[in-house]
Amino acid sequence: MRVRDRMTPDPYTCSPDSSAGEAWKLMKEHNLTRLPVLDRGKLLGIVTMKDFGARQDLDFRGTSVATRYFSTDKDNLLNKVKVRDVLPPNQNLVTIDPDAYIEMAAVLLKDNKISGLPVVDEKGKLVGIITQTDIFGAFLDLLAINRKGSRINLRVKDDPETLVKIGTILDKYDVRVQNLVEMEIPNEDYLMILRINTTDSKAIINDFKAAGFKVESTLVKK
Repeated sequence: MRVRDRMTPDPYTCSPDSSAGEAWKLMKEHNLTRLPVLDRGKLLGIVTMKDFGARQDLDFRGTSVATRYFSTDKDNLLNKVKVRDVLPPNQNLVTIDPDAYIEMAAVLLKDNKISGLPVVDEKGKLVGIITQTDIFGAFLDLLAINRKGSRINLRVKDDPETLVKIGTILDKYDVRVQNLVEMEIPNEDYLMILRINTTDSKAIINDFKAAGFKVESTLVKK
């Protein structure tokens, strides 16, 4: 799965010369926690709600969330302060290509301790943004967690015959694998999490046991 499959395309943006009030209102109106800042089409940085909070002179307390209106004095101040004044200097801007794999986006978010990534094409154009929530949703789909079927946890040996035996049993019942994950656990047999497209798995589990597999747990989603 590629980043382009999960990103939000054409995200809301602002310019460095946008007023702080305009940017804040845009973020509140669309429930955004971050806003890309474009300077003549080039990605200059990302401004966040936290950045606004870091400016003690920008006091949003008492502002109507329903109307997004400011008092006259506050509005005058926020029109004077520009986004470039709020944007952190020397920002470490981490981006990702739309054709990168979703796993790479997850690694970048984790390693850089950030919650969102601007998606930039080969010409340097901002084409989207991908967040932790987008990636969580992608992994849920990849793992088939929300799909109807059975999840069977097996303890297996790390040898080529393991998959052959499992495949033979599933073929006997004309069952398809939705997802298969194998986890290495020190000093123990591998843990295999197998998801199959049937809720009638009792006979399959019995065959797994007869074939020498240890069935740790099962979960059926109907």
